[in-house]
Amino acid sequence: MRKLKEIVEYVREYVIETRGYLDGNITGIATDSRKVKEGNIFFALPGTRDDGRRYIGDAISKGARAVFFEGEVDNFERDVALIRVKEIFDVLSKVSLYFYNFPSKHLNIVGVTGTNGKTTTTSLLYHYWKGKGLKSGLIGTIDYRIDEESYPSNFTTPQPQELQEILSKMVNKGVKFLAMEVSSHALSLKRIDGVSLKAVVFTNLTQDHLDFHKTMEDYFQAKLKIFDHLEDEGFAVINRDNEWTKRINLADKRVLWASLEEGDIYLKKYENTNSGMILEIATPLGDTVIDTKLRGKFNIYNILFAVGVLIGLGEPLEDISKILSTFKGVKGRLEFIREGQNFNVIVDYAHTPDGLYNVLQTIKEFTKGRVIVVFGCGGDRDPTKRGKMGEISAKLADVVIVTSDNPRTEDPMKIIREIEKGIKRVGRLDYFVIENREEAIKKAIEIAKEDDSVLIAGKGHEDYQIIGTIKIPFSDQEIARKYILERLNNEA
Repeated sequence: MRKLKEIVEYVREYVIETRGYLDGNITGIATDSRKVKEGNIFFALPGTRDDGRRYIGDAISKGARAVFFEGEVDNFERDVALIRVKEIFDVLSKVSLYFYNFPSKHLNIVGVTGTNGKTTTTSLLYHYWKGKGLKSGLIGTIDYRIDEESYPSNFTTPQPQELQEILSKMVNKGVKFLAMEVSSHALSLKRIDGVSLKAVVFTNLTQDHLDFHKTMEDYFQAKLKIFDHLEDEGFAVINRDNEWTKRINLADKRVLWASLEEGDIYLKKYENTNSGMILEIATPLGDTVIDTKLRGKFNIYNILFAVGVLIGLGEPLEDISKILSTFKGVKGRLEFIREGQNFNVIVDYAHTPDGLYNVLQTIKEFTKGRVIVVFGCGGDRDPTKRGKMGEISAKLADVVIVTSDNPRTEDPMKIIREIEKGIKRVGRLDYFVIENREEAIKKAIEIAKEDDSVLIAGKGHEDYQIIGTIKIPFSDQEIARKYILERLNNEA
């Protein structure tokens, strides 16, 4: 708990005007009026589709003690402090840090950014620390973990007040190590301002989020901001093989370059097995072998990144090899759905051109029969990737079923037509369009033959579908199991 007067004084340089009394204690911070509790500060944030000032009255009715805002607002009858500021996202970050007493100073935080690979890389690190018996944390797309406790994730990187609250809980629980996904949105919107990082991983950069960043150069520059958070004695692990990450120059920092060919940490050779891969990896500490359940070139990179971080943190190579070899994978990332059928069904989060290309290439490596892909593209997101993903599916898959993903406020069929343009661009005409995602998955499982692989791409771990502005319960895994079992029962 902090006094409002002290909080306002802490961000005095941003304050333009105050109205009302600044006495009293603050119990918490909220950016969603529906989550305001008695004694909270409410931040009325501007947004791309809405304006938080519209909800000030609601926040006050729920007991907000103070409101921070930009621009102009009306006075309110209830006794509440109104604080007009400039650069409100900076203020939110600073107030959150101050309120929760700068918790990142007490943690060893590894920040992982990049278009693809963040979730698996952070999960590998969390798995290692837990395998060593260390109290550790994870913040990412699927969930937040405070040692053994798990909480649902709303953002890849939480809003500043939620992030600082989570970090504070970790400190109180005795957590020492934290692996955190850091999105380009979080960096642009200053969600991790004031958070110090022991290590940074930059996995890669491929097309995504151009609805927000507009150009790839803007996207890249947003990602580079993560290095502003690197501690003086911190280090970075960077992909040497990606055209964008090759441009990174950290002259005053220790950098470990990861590569499939040559670098500080690189793949010497690998072997595909029935259950995964055996990797021989060269490191500054010598060569090591990791027998992993993961598959695919993209997962080799994720393992290289994790190895680099752990070496940088001083972990023994023998422990790294032993513990990472026991990692079983991440929900919704090349996840096999097995119910005894004689064909593969795989759920994956691939929702970018590069992600879809990589997972299809990986599946082709171990599939004896046909590759059947079911996918769509999200609405209200970068439309330029839709045709590219259609083209990739047409080139790499034997059977293509185009369906709906999370259409949000767009017409699902409009999105599908844009995907179709890419399919037709390469002269492919033999594909299915089934707008209903459940029916599309059902169709794929019905037509699968022995030794085929069915890839259900785009949603991965998500257990919902967003239609309009409503989240409807929907799990690719559950739907796949339903129709696999139905088929097996019919065949019995």
